[in-house]
Amino acid sequence: LVISLIFLVLGLIGLSKLLQIIFMGNAKKVIRYAVKLNGYVAIAIGCGITIIVQSSSVTTSALTPLCGIGVLPLAKMLPLTLGANIGTTCTALIASLVSLKFGAVQIALCH
Repeated sequence: LVISLIFLVLGLIGLSKLLQIIFMGNAKKVIRYAVKLNGYVAIAIGCGITIIVQSSSVTTSALTPLCGIGVLPLAKMLPLTLGANIGTTCTALIASLVSLKFGAVQIALCH
């Protein structure tokens, strides 16, 4: 357990350092421009990314280190995370429509 926690912490530190090196160049300017958009657009972007990758955990896990190194402000992380949660509900709803049962759709909406 202790060794796995050490590997987890070292992996997160390595990921943060690598992202910091990558995003200190021109990519930082692109992200700063994208962050200046409206909060509702950020929700839609988070929702769209989550629908594409089929996982809100992937979206949130990709954005958290960017917020940690200061590329993505914390105030803009909230709408993206909210959009990721909405995207997960949309994905579950689409999956539930395959069976066309009321219970499946109801569970998907509660997700």
